[in-house]
Amino acid sequence: MTDHQRTTAATNRDRYRLVSRYGFVAAPAMFFLPLIYLMVTGEYQPWVVICMTAAFAVLISASSFAAMANTPPGSSPGTHQLWAVPVAIFALLPGAVLSFGLRAMITSLLSQAHAASTRDRASNISPSSLKEGPDRA
Repeated sequence: MTDHQRTTAATNRDRYRLVSRYGFVAAPAMFFLPLIYLMVTGEYQPWVVICMTAAFAVLISASSFAAMANTPPGSSPGTHQLWAVPVAIFALLPGAVLSFGLRAMITSLLSQAHAASTRDRASNISPSSLKEGPDRA
C-alpha cells in the first residue's frame, strides 16, 4: 500500500466511524420521538409507525458502518455492506410489528385514560348544578 492509499483508508475509516455514530444517535431518536409525540398529542399519525420502523434499518446500517470503520487495513470494508443490506431489510418486518404494537398499545392506553377522566367529570356533575347555571342564578 502506498502512503496515499493508507491516508485514504484512514480517512474513510474516520468517515465510517462518524456515520455510525450519527446512526447510533438517530436510530433511538427515530424510535422514541414519535412515541413521545403520540403520548403528547394523543392522535394517530401514520408517519409514527413508518419512522419507528425505519429506525431499525438505520440501526443495522450504523452497525455496518461501525464494522467498516474497524476493518483492518488492506481488506475491503465494502464486504460489510453485503450482510447489512439483507439484515436491514429483514429487520424491517419485526420492526414494523413492534412499532405498530407499541403505537396501538399507547393509543389504547391514552383512549382509556381519556374515557376514565370523562367519566369522572360526568359523575361529578349533579342534576342540581345543571339547573343552577350562571345565566339562571
